[in-house]
Amino acid sequence: MSSEKNRSIIILTKLIKDKLALLGLVIILVFLFVGLFAPYIAPNDPEKIDLTQKICYPNKKYPLGTDHLGRCIFSRIIYGAKISLLSSSAVLILILFISLPLGTISGYYRGNIDNCIMGIIDIFMAFPSILLAIVTAGILGPSLANTMMALAAVWWVKYVRFIRSLVLSIKEKDFIMAAKASGTSSIKIILRHIIPNIISQIIVLATLDIGNIILSISGLSFLGLGAQPPTSEWGVMLNDSRTYFQLAPRLMLIPGIAITIITMAFNFLGDGLRDVLDPKIIS
Repeated sequence: MSSEKNRSIIILTKLIKDKLALLGLVIILVFLFVGLFAPYIAPNDPEKIDLTQKICYPNKKYPLGTDHLGRCIFSRIIYGAKISLLSSSAVLILILFISLPLGTISGYYRGNIDNCIMGIIDIFMAFPSILLAIVTAGILGPSLANTMMALAAVWWVKYVRFIRSLVLSIKEKDFIMAAKASGTSSIKIILRHIIPNIISQIIVLATLDIGNIILSISGLSFLGLGAQPPTSEWGVMLNDSRTYFQLAPRLMLIPGIAITIITMAFNFLGDGLRDVLDPKIIS
């Protein structure tokens, strides 16, 4: 217990010293807070149309102005933060739900099971993941839920390969061999020894990927395959504003900046976690 406590203190201390990682964490927490409490923070109804106030400049009532339908851009950005963070987290959970057992089984048991799983993965890897996501989303139909399923359906492949490589590197360690020699079952070895020792690397990859998932969800929504109007989603806001770019470029710039900031924040945090969770550093 004392060892785990000391390890946690070391990780936290190193993370705080990494200014970019700390900045990323702060930005993520701000976006998360704003998204979760959107109904209390947003000054206006994000979907309320008022054609008498369309494309207004920022003012007291509309801090970032209004769009082509008179909707409050600031309120839509706030609600968009909630949608982006929750949807990307749901996609990531679904990916891990698929990839963690498959990657662990493939790396631990090897043999025909490994060959079968890796054969399927090789087929998926033969095609660009974003192209498969677009095709899958197109087949399922345009909606945010279908976009999330489409991304999870193609993104799990990378995670299975990564988790399998981690399991292969750790299964021959002395403490794993000792557990096998003592008669410990494979299930207990996987749950008690293997997964706890690879979870930190998985967390790093997941943190780095959340930004990419947000970007992909927004991109598919921009193409009309994700969330649909009048949903306050950043990709939808970009798509709605395309024809007004010359008249009011801020309609596209504001959601674009929001996507850029949150993506960079997760990348900063992921890079910091990769350093502080390095087994060579914290061992």
